[in-house]
Amino acid sequence: MPAERIPVTCRPARPADTSDVMELTRTIWEGHDYVPHVWSDWLADPEGLLAVTEYEGRVLGLGKLTRITAQDWWLEGLRTHPEYEGRGIASSLHNYLLGLWERTIGSSVLRFATASYRMPVQRLAERTGFHRTGELVPHRAPARKDPAAAGRFRPVKPEEAQAALEQARAGFTADAVWDLMDLGWQWACPHMEALMDSIHSGRAWWWQDQHLLLGIEDEDDDDGHRILMVQMLTCPASEAAGCLHDFRALAGALDYPEAGWAAPAQSTLLAALQQAGFTRSWDASILIYARSKDE
Repeated sequence: MPAERIPVTCRPARPADTSDVMELTRTIWEGHDYVPHVWSDWLADPEGLLAVTEYEGRVLGLGKLTRITAQDWWLEGLRTHPEYEGRGIASSLHNYLLGLWERTIGSSVLRFATASYRMPVQRLAERTGFHRTGELVPHRAPARKDPAAAGRFRPVKPEEAQAALEQARAGFTADAVWDLMDLGWQWACPHMEALMDSIHSGRAWWWQDQHLLLGIEDEDDDDGHRILMVQMLTCPASEAAGCLHDFRALAGALDYPEAGWAAPAQSTLLAALQQAGFTRSWDASILIYARSKDE
């Protein structure tokens, strides 16, 4: 028998909610929830909305509406207190943030990600007009020490940013990721600000002087070691195995112990990853959902 829904109030978050949120997230993801690390930044965000659900004076859920660009918005951080799951808290927050986006934001796309095992979230997405745009499968591989292979990557120069952006938007393997780039648990269309961040941080390269590869740093939840992840890859899928094999050497040259990619669940790319020595690093996959303003 389903648990009884409780009458929660959704409202913008306040600094006074911090202690409740820290307690709420304490055991989520076995204590590795990222929300405590970004909570202060989320409170200070002037463009999005950080919201909570309150019941009898206690915060039992939270969620965040984030502006990436004028055309790309992201729903993230949807959390429910573990003791109150199944009581309608997540759906109340989702509807509250979705309603704000519908009422106040111009033509744009709203996206979010969820794990493939989160069936209630998937049903909520379908009920509220979102459609699944794709599936990502996380992979990792040990870094390699191969200076010749690492040397096939050349850093993108700032003056080459426009050419790089045009290639990022043109297709190739980007077709398999719905023309989206990984921004670190956010996915959005390639845009100049994110590309320049990659260039200035030294994580934008031309492979074989013609194909763009962007990287982003991640951290292993268990031991905290750094992982160089593919942020976006634009070589033809037929050349992906060679590029990914060289990418492992690039990771090694930059003193990363591992390389990784949350790769599209596309047979050609999954075979390329296996050929390049990558193995699946998570039993589940990541599902991306989207809704356009005119839908």
